[in-house]
Amino acid sequence: MKALFILLSLLLTIPLQAQTTTPSGQTPQQDTTTQDGLWQGKFKGGNYIVRANQIIALSKHEYISDGVARVVEINLTLNSAQIVRFYFLEPYKPESGSSTLGAGTQALEKAKGLFEQAAGRVSPDLVTPKVVKNYPVSTHAHTVEFVLKEEARLNTLYGSLERSFRTGQGRAWTE
Repeated sequence: MKALFILLSLLLTIPLQAQTTTPSGQTPQQDTTTQDGLWQGKFKGGNYIVRANQIIALSKHEYISDGVARVVEINLTLNSAQIVRFYFLEPYKPESGSSTLGAGTQALEKAKGLFEQAAGRVSPDLVTPKVVKNYPVSTHAHTVEFVLKEEARLNTLYGSLERSFRTGQGRAWTE
């Protein structure tokens, strides 16, 4: 039940916003090569830097959590005790199934929309996706987590990490 609450909290913070552009109207460079051997991610929720040659495994998978959320997750395993996770979440919409799941999904979509409307009126920062942790239930020692608002951006993140992992070359990626 707590996992469901945590997922609902995460889902209700996912915004619908346009991509940021530079003053000249061009999209900023979002994945560049660096000469320092470091992979650096710049996220709306913080920054993450790791030596490219310290990455020992990289995975990307998709799953349905508690029947309410579709999760796409990237796991970065390092040559240390630290685990890094990057997520994209969206309400789960079953292609076929019980009407109970469909009704729950509709209720979730409506609640998400109402939350975004209200939060947008109070502060634009309230609709920025954030990882929600409930100590000690939903967090793990040595785990760093970031949530991204667009699946396409998560895919470009994975591409950047994979290039860095395969080549050992540093990269700078920006959400």
